[in-house]
Amino acid sequence: MHSRLLLFLLPTMRAVSIVLITTALCLVLVEADIRRECRKQTGVSWGALKKFRAANFQQDDKKLKCYVKCFMKKNGIFGERDIDIDKALRHLPKGVQGTSKRVLESCKNVPSTDPCDKAFQIVKCFSKQEPEILRGVPFV
Repeated sequence: MHSRLLLFLLPTMRAVSIVLITTALCLVLVEADIRRECRKQTGVSWGALKKFRAANFQQDDKKLKCYVKCFMKKNGIFGERDIDIDKALRHLPKGVQGTSKRVLESCKNVPSTDPCDKAFQIVKCFSKQEPEILRGVPFV
């Protein structure tokens, strides 16, 4: 009986696996497209991106700051001037969303009138308080 059930379910399981793998691949490709598009749009240098990836936030690079805003905006987590915390949390694992929400609520209030700088300052603030979580975000 178990072998008949397995033979019945095997094609379905295989189809589900193919759909899941295809979906995951599409998400990775979309992320890569967003990063490429933002690099092209802002003209940010690879050097600045590498430093940023290494959590070097001491850069005062307008192109880098606008790249961060572009990345966040294209992922639906940054509007014209501020972060959408609920949308940002959807990009993080469920286990860290509670802590991340508190951190984002405090980081949301960083003073800045420039939208590019505001996005950068939010990421910088978040990284200072939750560096491990941010390392998993594929900004570069």
